[in-house]
Amino acid sequence: PKMFAAAPNTLFTIAAGNDSSNNDLYPDYPANVVAENKIVVAATLGYRKLAEFSNFGATKVDVAAPGVAITSTVPTNTYIPLSGTSQATPYVTNIIAMMKDLNTSLSARDLKSIILGTVDVKEWLKGKVKSSGIVNKPRALKAAEFAKTMTVDLAISKARAAIADIPVDKALANKPASLKIN
Repeated sequence: PKMFAAAPNTLFTIAAGNDSSNNDLYPDYPANVVAENKIVVAATLGYRKLAEFSNFGATKVDVAAPGVAITSTVPTNTYIPLSGTSQATPYVTNIIAMMKDLNTSLSARDLKSIILGTVDVKEWLKGKVKSSGIVNKPRALKAAEFAKTMTVDLAISKARAAIADIPVDKALANKPASLKIN
């Protein structure tokens, strides 16, 4: 809690955990620390379903992002596919950094509002994450751009109207549910 309080203008992205458990019932640290300037991320298999290993929580996990078979670097200076909420979390962090680059006036609260407000709502995420959705990078970036000249709420609304949901890649249906959880 001290870390979040010490940097109120920073939006921390936190992995939900890889225990297939409900963070609302079984707290996971630091995901369950109460702080306004954090966003907790669950992992999905593409845009198709919650990853089997991912923690979830209708009140304690904010959003979902792809986290299965993500090409990642390893200490041997090579790339391998990894899976875990610790793979989904940098996906969201990257979007937040790009939003901040587009619009440096966005606060941590604004960035979080945009991420949560621009998700692709999925029936299979209702009751699993607070936003009921998976991040939509183009929509979030458009909202950040719109927010240069209007309120964040209006920017989110306009971005939702301008940018469609991410198409579901049918090829992901044949990928393994998990490779390696880190």
